[in-house]
Amino acid sequence: MFSLSLTVPAQLEMIESICDAVDSAAAAAGFDERARYSCQLAASEACENIVKHGYGERTSGEIEARLSASPNDLTIELIDSARPFNPANPPSTQPWSVDDPPVGGLGLLIIHRVMDEVEYERSQGQNRLLMRKHTG
Repeated sequence: MFSLSLTVPAQLEMIESICDAVDSAAAAAGFDERARYSCQLAASEACENIVKHGYGERTSGEIEARLSASPNDLTIELIDSARPFNPANPPSTQPWSVDDPPVGGLGLLIIHRVMDEVEYERSQGQNRLLMRKHTG
């Protein structure tokens, strides 16, 4: 069993440290390179949403990442005190042209496509996003 917790300032340049930790946890779960990248991508998108849309103009705030892994299973839990936002509801997919894809706005779609489970709860002024990936 692999377990790791880290708290970083809610700043875009700090997201990489969470992604590095996710990569380590996914490797401990035995995920291949593609699955590890998918988990990093989901964590990055979720953290970017927390920073840009949750905290927005606030200059202070943190993101706590709790990671746990066992063979073929990874859990990523992100906790913040930003504005409430529920990313667990799958986004509606809007068709777009291959010649004119949208710029931005695809983070939730990516999260839901690459993770097997996405759960959200708001409690005591905190957002808790739980994402799980299973392989094998």
